[in-house]
Amino acid sequence: MHAKRWEMKSCMLPAMLLAALVTASLLSTGCTLHIGNDRLGGSGMNRFAPGTPYPCRVVHVTDGDTLRVAFPGGNEETVRIVGIDTPEVTPEGNEPSSFAGISDPWFLSAWGKEASSILRREVEGGVVTITTDRAAGERDRYGRLLAYVHTANRTDVGELLLSQGLARVYTKESFGRRAHYLDIQDRAMSNRIGVWSGMVPSPLQQSGIFIAAVHYDAAGDDRFNLNDEYITLGNEAGYPITLTGWQVRDSDGFCYILPETALLPGGRLVLHTGPGTDSGTEIFMGSPTPVLNNDGDTVTVHDAAGTEISRFAW
Repeated sequence: MHAKRWEMKSCMLPAMLLAALVTASLLSTGCTLHIGNDRLGGSGMNRFAPGTPYPCRVVHVTDGDTLRVAFPGGNEETVRIVGIDTPEVTPEGNEPSSFAGISDPWFLSAWGKEASSILRREVEGGVVTITTDRAAGERDRYGRLLAYVHTANRTDVGELLLSQGLARVYTKESFGRRAHYLDIQDRAMSNRIGVWSGMVPSPLQQSGIFIAAVHYDAAGDDRFNLNDEYITLGNEAGYPITLTGWQVRDSDGFCYILPETALLPGGRLVLHTGPGTDSGTEIFMGSPTPVLNNDGDTVTVHDAAGTEISRFAW
């Protein structure tokens, strides 16, 4: 599914500001707000039209990706921010395999607390809008409302947390902004921002070469956008490393042998799945079909002797 960036035309901004002011007034008086056919007040489980922004007030931030909101009629909902997952605030709550390349639950816990703190600073006590996603569905298995959250200044909270390296894309669910969110995650991982600063890219032989990021879910139909599926290699050594004859493999048997090339210190080399013209920073592997599985795979890099140098799983 092709994910589009959430946009609002400038002519709509006054209306949104007015809605926020009206909502704040209604919240303070305890009135019930009617939006379309939904009555967001009283008791019971509400229905939310996908793509429609609903103003509400944040009464509590549970953790980095979950919050409690109140609607004008007094009804409250627990909202799970759709498409992202932040580390848990307790070490025992973190699974070593949840964040690629990070196995220390205490390290993850520290960044989970940071994510909670940032979310609390951005939204707690303030008026936000929530928007459900048709592809994700309205609720998760725990009954929590799945929604994008935007602040009064239109900041996409999920995008904010991903850009600061405080969350990962939750790829076990489908949602409209998935490809866009993966792009943001890739940049954060490549630049070692936030939680990704502790990513150990498994340089098994300490060669300096590692898999910095994997963009496995191309925008739209992967079959028709092969070069938006790519693997990024990095060089942490203080000297150039020749990669001629090195291999890139995945768990389904794909194997690509790198042509004559070298990676400079601190450099990045992007390996695209499809055909194209190679350059100093990009190589096109020429596959006629997608290679990387969207629902889970493992990529490994091997030197010319076949020794595994780096591993990346999702």
